[in-house]
Amino acid sequence: MVYDGKMLSIHLTDRCNNKCWFCVVDSPTQLREMANRKKIDRFIEAHRGQRYIAVNLHGGEPTVRKDFIEILEKIAECEYPHVILQTNARRLASKKFAERVCELGVDLFVVSIHGSDAAIHEKITQVPKSFEQAIKGIRNVKSLGAKVRTNSVVSRMNFEDFPSIMELLISLNVDHINISALHTVGAAFRHFNLVTPTYDEAMPFVRRGVELVRKSGTVLTLEGFPLCVIEGLHEHLIDWHNQQFKMLFRGVIIDNYETYMDETMRVHGEICSDCTFFRKCGGVYKEYIAIRGWDEFVALTSKGRSVQNANA
Repeated sequence: MVYDGKMLSIHLTDRCNNKCWFCVVDSPTQLREMANRKKIDRFIEAHRGQRYIAVNLHGGEPTVRKDFIEILEKIAECEYPHVILQTNARRLASKKFAERVCELGVDLFVVSIHGSDAAIHEKITQVPKSFEQAIKGIRNVKSLGAKVRTNSVVSRMNFEDFPSIMELLISLNVDHINISALHTVGAAFRHFNLVTPTYDEAMPFVRRGVELVRKSGTVLTLEGFPLCVIEGLHEHLIDWHNQQFKMLFRGVIIDNYETYMDETMRVHGEICSDCTFFRKCGGVYKEYIAIRGWDEFVALTSKGRSVQNANA
């Protein structure tokens, strides 16, 4: 489930109650609040009545803020049509808390699930019972009528588990499954060799998981993958350009988040210039290329057939 149109996106905090090895904001090292409440309120108020269809809240873990409910109340006061919460769902294991969050307008929960069982998920989060709480949180908000989109990041710590992760999510009857390529910044860069698989070794397992989701009929998207590594699956690549996120991030306003990502986080190489899909592909995360190089990647013809990488 993805809302199309203009949306506000607010980075509420760098802090988190999980300690994921590949956290892009490096939450395990953050001990204080990074987002100023007055700036958050001004951002919400300044855009009311301007046809923004949703407010997207993320972190870190947004629910760890002591004023999280008050921020939801401010959004409700300004009458935005939808609220999206990106979360590890641990606090949503409390039915009372989940009910209050839904009452205040959160109707789409984007929940991080990185393993098919507690052993794998908690090896990544480094927090006991985080898997049990996340699953209970999903069930709670689903029972309250909200929609759930899950996000599972492909890492060296879980890529072989991807078919089983997809089976779990299908069994939970989530509304939308998103699979993300690992963004090698923050903690992910510090632990690069521990958490970062090559695309060549990970994609066979990801593809098996994708086929299970496709057969189930559950909505599926892929995020952050170069088009050459998901050949035959391009229809599932999420198109963030349709969402038009205007973001408040650590006190700075980013007018178009996807443009920011394209211009600062991803790169194209010489091999890409021969690819038919060059203009449609976001490229590869630059830190990955700095360490691994271009040998895995190929150019594609208009029919999707691979052209050998001259550097391979």
